[in-house]
Amino acid sequence: MRFSGRKVVITGAAGVYGRELAAAFAAEGAMLLLADRDEADLAAAVPAGLEPGRVTLHAADLSQDAGIDGLIAAALAGGAPEVLVNNAGIYPFIPLMEVTPAEYDRILAVNTRAPFRLMQGIGRAMAEAGRGAIVNVTSSAAEVIRGNGVPYGASKCALEYLSRAFAVELGRHGVRVNSARPPFAEGSALVTMPPGYAEAVVARSLLGRGRRPGAFADAVLFLCSDAADSITGAVLDAGGGGAINRREGPSTRVRG
Repeated sequence: MRFSGRKVVITGAAGVYGRELAAAFAAEGAMLLLADRDEADLAAAVPAGLEPGRVTLHAADLSQDAGIDGLIAAALAGGAPEVLVNNAGIYPFIPLMEVTPAEYDRILAVNTRAPFRLMQGIGRAMAEAGRGAIVNVTSSAAEVIRGNGVPYGASKCALEYLSRAFAVELGRHGVRVNSARPPFAEGSALVTMPPGYAEAVVARSLLGRGRRPGAFADAVLFLCSDAADSITGAVLDAGGGGAINRREGPSTRVRG
């Protein structure tokens, strides 16, 4: 198994992708530290059949320094983890001209500042250990302007920049840092979704379909695995190509 005995830290573990990531890493033998805001939601996110000794649950509000500090301490207990997946994120649907300073600050705190601090604290320990893999879950919103999600897009654009910066900083110490963009998943980081939004996002997929459950976890596990030991500072877009689809509608012609 690819991650047998390796400690894997996953934030946002109670969400759609957090649960899929936890299940996928568990199936590959990992020791899990699962973090999210709500303890009850975390308990429900534990992969079925996983031995109690292979999972630790940690409730933390990553919009606050105390929550970040507590998670760093928990992650470093017993030694540096081999893997950190910064998956926690929030995406309030707010028209650009109606975003308040408080809302903007909260989005950036969770989506950008928390991963920055976790990469500092946990990445430093990984560097001292001489190995580690970090994946930051970003979004096609980092390059596609959506009027009701500009702060979110800005936060993910900044996070991709930080991924590259930490890849440069930590690379010579055996630590790889990459970004991964997931396909759209209702309920993954959303508060109130406008009517038709999900259908519109799926329609932009170059593959003409929605996500396959588990596909994004497959992509993240690859980036964290030894098979990707030469990949760092990269962005893996697992969103079906929607970020590069600039067409108004589907093509009706296929040329050989």
